[in-house]
Amino acid sequence: MMFGTPPPLSLYIHLPWCLRKCPYCDFNSHVSRLDLNFSQYRQALLADLEQERPLVADRRISSVFIGGGTPSLFPPDEIAALLDGICARLPATPNLEVSLEANPGTLEAANYDGYRVAGVNRLSIGVQSFSAECLQALGRIHGPDEAVKAVEQARRAGFERLNLDLMFALPVQSKQLAKDDLHTAISLSPSHISYYQLTI
Repeated sequence: MMFGTPPPLSLYIHLPWCLRKCPYCDFNSHVSRLDLNFSQYRQALLADLEQERPLVADRRISSVFIGGGTPSLFPPDEIAALLDGICARLPATPNLEVSLEANPGTLEAANYDGYRVAGVNRLSIGVQSFSAECLQALGRIHGPDEAVKAVEQARRAGFERLNLDLMFALPVQSKQLAKDDLHTAISLSPSHISYYQLTI
């Protein structure tokens, strides 16, 4: 198929570190070390992008998704430098959407304002469930209250585009608990909900 103008691109950036590896997770992720060199990893990502740039030609990127792992472990200034490096190498559409995955928790939520300043305009919060029992079964390190608070903090930081990740078919989850999760998520009025089945 021939295009009159090159179609836009989406760019996925993987930041593979977490505070703790969830037992169900099959993504390339690792427990964060205390001596993690954020700057060195960012430079390696940009070097990789530089090598692939000839394949892009003149196509513009319309979205950047920073996933993991737990990307919100990276400080806002590193996210800003990463985005600056991307935009210096690839043309972007004027309304570029930049998403960042985050987990509920006080440490990460404290950086929400910084991520907004860095250029992130969409936050994807890994709630997974609003049930303490289900979260414990998943090995998550946050509770239901922290999940709701994270949404409130994201809104206070100015995030209008907000995704909530939810899971169903959890080991201890009844149909009613699954419905309760969905109703709670909807009541928080996110702009998007990702609702997916736990797969072992």
